[in-house]
Amino acid sequence: MSRWGLKKTILLSCGAGLLVAIAVVFLADFDETVLALRGMRLSLLPLLLLLSLGNYVFRFIKWEYFLRLLGIRLRLVDSGAVFLGGFAFSISPGKLGEVFKSVLLKQINGAPLASTAPIVFAERYTDLGGLLILAALGVYGSGGGGMALLAGLLLLVMLFALVSSRRLEILLLSLIGRLGPLARFREPMGRALDSARMLLKLRNLPFLLLLSALAWFWECWAMVFALEAFGVELPLTDAVYIYALATLAGALAFLPGGLGVTEGGMVMMLIARGVQKSSAAAGTILVRLTTLWFAVLIGILALVYLDRRWHLGARLWNAAGETGPDEAGIEGRDASE
Repeated sequence: MSRWGLKKTILLSCGAGLLVAIAVVFLADFDETVLALRGMRLSLLPLLLLLSLGNYVFRFIKWEYFLRLLGIRLRLVDSGAVFLGGFAFSISPGKLGEVFKSVLLKQINGAPLASTAPIVFAERYTDLGGLLILAALGVYGSGGGGMALLAGLLLLVMLFALVSSRRLEILLLSLIGRLGPLARFREPMGRALDSARMLLKLRNLPFLLLLSALAWFWECWAMVFALEAFGVELPLTDAVYIYALATLAGALAFLPGGLGVTEGGMVMMLIARGVQKSSAAAGTILVRLTTLWFAVLIGILALVYLDRRWHLGARLWNAAGETGPDEAGIEGRDASE
């Protein structure tokens, strides 16, 4: 990945986000939505950003927990910067671009990619579980959303079966070993599955899922104040259900940042609860700006910090292309310096 390639990806995704916001405004009611946005209570903006930071704090605790399970030790500030740097890739499909965090870990700590890449999988898996827990709080009392909840639950069970079952692992690795050009991925895939199994042991899951649910609850709560900024009182239970289910649908759609699906889901569910179209559209735009796009901005700043702190230069931007998935490890700088 070149420096320009990263910039291009971020710029294109931001452009797509802008188009989605414009579409939401026009589909709701352009004049009324613009009027609502002009009347927004700016005094609530710091609170919205603070609630998003609450989400990041709980997810960082989970990140540190995963690192320690793998025996990786970083200075807290560097660990935080790597974690936050992944937010720059929140707008990649399924947030899988966050695997770049493994590249950063390799550059500053020497940790093998095959060992640390499963952390991103474990993060996404537990995030999905946390959102399912929150969505389940209100889904049974609603008129819809059951299919998205069921799809997410089935995906959760299937992924856990793949990670926890030795038989499925042996079958998968055997299949990969017979696929010619893909055979070289057999060994790193085995190491990745071993790391994922260590991270997602059954006895760890209750703690990790609770941590994830608490993390995403902060952003669900932010939706209450995002609507309040436009004079709409939204019960916290409705906000939890709407935000969690819309975010879950966006994740399952595997679109960059869930763009379009998440916003559309939020607007439709808000309207179904009696919120005016203009207020629903304005509230959705505000909550996405202060959650998704706030995270992207923080991620970019974290990458700049890492670039300067470790003097990575071109290595930071080209590492993804230079390091193959079958590399077992490399000598790196001591992160405890």
